[in-house]
Amino acid sequence: MLKSIFLRLLVTYLLITIFVITSMTFIVANIYKNTVFKEEREHLESVAQRANSLAQDYYNQLISEKELNSAVNAMGYSTESVIYVLKINKEHFAEHQKLLLSGLNEEFVAQDLKLVLDGRKVFRQEQYSVGFGTYVLFSGSPLTINGKVEGAILVISPINNLNQNIARMNLIIWAVAVAMIIVSVPFVYLNSRRISKPIKEMEVTARKIAAGEKADHTVIFSQDEIGRLANSFNNMKDQIEKTEKMRQELIADVSHELRTPLTSINGFVQAIIDGVIEPENHGEYLLLIQDEAKRLIRLTSDLLDLAKLQSGGIEMYKERINLFALVEGVLAVFSPQAENKELSIINRVAQELYVRADSSALKQVLINIISNAIKYSPAKGQIIVNAEQDSNHVRLAVCDNGIGIAEEDLPYIFEKFYRSDRVRNSEDKSTGLGLSIAKNLIELNGGSIWAESTERRGTSVIFTLPVDF
Repeated sequence: MLKSIFLRLLVTYLLITIFVITSMTFIVANIYKNTVFKEEREHLESVAQRANSLAQDYYNQLISEKELNSAVNAMGYSTESVIYVLKINKEHFAEHQKLLLSGLNEEFVAQDLKLVLDGRKVFRQEQYSVGFGTYVLFSGSPLTINGKVEGAILVISPINNLNQNIARMNLIIWAVAVAMIIVSVPFVYLNSRRISKPIKEMEVTARKIAAGEKADHTVIFSQDEIGRLANSFNNMKDQIEKTEKMRQELIADVSHELRTPLTSINGFVQAIIDGVIEPENHGEYLLLIQDEAKRLIRLTSDLLDLAKLQSGGIEMYKERINLFALVEGVLAVFSPQAENKELSIINRVAQELYVRADSSALKQVLINIISNAIKYSPAKGQIIVNAEQDSNHVRLAVCDNGIGIAEEDLPYIFEKFYRSDRVRNSEDKSTGLGLSIAKNLIELNGGSIWAESTERRGTSVIFTLPVDF
């Protein structure tokens, strides 16, 4: 039941709306009722004060008894109440309290009259009166003559009309509440749809992705959590598609790169088995087979290293490194190759320059870059390694005067297996992963890498690393 998030939101919002409106309606109705009774109480007390003033005038012989009765009856008529002006003292009432007073044979009257004669005001709200046969408001005030309590003024008012007015007002209040609930239903529905729709769209998109189908972006014009969730979901979808594309490209590239050496090895072995190659030439072809096997080993090793880098499987141990010493060590490794091609390799890195990086990673980066520089430089060429420092980074460049890279190839040289058509058609035996590995290692050390080149004039591979003072 209610397995849909839309239904859960709809029911939840409706219940909250009904609860809030019902509670507010109940509170308003009670406030109105209490206000009406409060106003009526104040009105009855003002009537009692007026009656007390008339009684005082009577006892001071300012008005006659007839005038007193007329005025009191007129006030009772105008207020729809019965007014009693009783001249009785406390002691007399205590002796004769069991006597039935005319029109006042109510148990609550006798009880409250004691309090009034003690100088206190009494008010009863919704008190049932047997004499009136209905609920009444009862107000009792002391009758004071010249500052002394000489009796009581009792005002009894049926509340039929009050209750009718309150009932009519309650009907209006509850009708408005029902109307508000009805009017709020479309807004609750639309808001529930607004929240649940993008989640539903993301669910459909996720199902398509899981089924291997192409899915469009979830478009949400919102800056709240749902909008941010949709953006994150779209980014995740793009990353999945990018990863899938990379996986397919990797399979295609690996298949292509493995096919050539495997085909060569298989062809040489088959030729030896079939006797096409003379026994005295077996050694030469076995060396060729060994070269292709070594190429396969390098390829698989580079692929494993690249996979570890991209998956975060290699942890960087950053330390303070003297860049000049590190470059010197790497150039020493390439000294034999440079001599064979009569290359001049110059280290122009300042001896006091330090960077913060993983030394093994930085060494591998330099090996990959300098190896390419030597490979694509002409005999008697020149390779220069220089560096400069700004406030936060060291910028190191490996520059050669080799064959260069075409402008259209520059944006892609750091991709896996990428080599220009000219290089692919050459006798080059590289795996095409060196610069891709270098790029990942530099980025893991907090730097960036790029290349600048002009065809037939040389190439500069440049990277930056955080400086360490």
